[in-house]
Amino acid sequence: MIAADGGGGTAPSSLVVDPAALTRVAAGLGTGAGELDACGSTRPTAGGTGQAEPLLLMILAAASEAGARLSYEARVLASAVEDCNVVVQDTDAVAAASFLVQGLRS
Repeated sequence: MIAADGGGGTAPSSLVVDPAALTRVAAGLGTGAGELDACGSTRPTAGGTGQAEPLLLMILAAASEAGARLSYEARVLASAVEDCNVVVQDTDAVAAASFLVQGLRS
C-alpha cells in the first residue's frame, strides 16, 4: 500500500497504462480543440449597443484570445498523450521481447 492510499509503504515501481484509454484521451482533447476553433470562426455583428460597444468588443476579444489559447494547449496536450502512448507501447514491446528471450534460455 502506498502512502497516498493511507499506507506507509513506497510507490510501486511499475505503471500500468491502458493504451486505448490514452488514445481516447488524446482524441477527446483533439475534438475539444476543434470545437473551440469552430466557435471562433464567427463573431456577432455590431447590434446598436451604443456606448457599450467598445467594452463588449474588448470582452469578446479577451474571450476569443482565451479560447485560442485553450485550443492550442488542448492540441499540445493531445500530442503529448499520443507521444506517451507510443513510448509506453514501445517499452512494453521491448519488455515482452526480453521476457520471451529470457524465458527461452531457462
